[in-house]
Amino acid sequence: MIRTLVITAALAFAGAAAAQDPHAGHTMQAAAPQSGITTVPADGAMTHGSPERFSARFPHPMILKTVTLTADGQAPVVVTAPAALAAASVSVALPRLAPNTYTADWTAEGADGHMMSGSVSFMVH
Repeated sequence: MIRTLVITAALAFAGAAAAQDPHAGHTMQAAAPQSGITTVPADGAMTHGSPERFSARFPHPMILKTVTLTADGQAPVVVTAPAALAAASVSVALPRLAPNTYTADWTAEGADGHMMSGSVSFMVH
């Protein structure tokens, strides 16, 4: 009887906390981070408003080539990065994004020609 009361109270508390959470019901699939690569927006991020740029930091100089944004119910948007020298930190301006969950698939090239690619998901509120 006491055990049932404790479990019931714990479930009621968890339900009340979720009801107060503005992100309750939102789920994000987080991919395993690639070794030494960080992005903004980060994988699993929830932004307040449209991010102005997509940025990536690599362990060695790279040239960002493309960022393809996809969201449910929308056509993919390919953002081509302007020509630039290889750098450890790269970025590209993004178009204005409406509230939705997005996947950003990116490609980058090293100065020696090797290619890298990755994917991050984020939510725009």
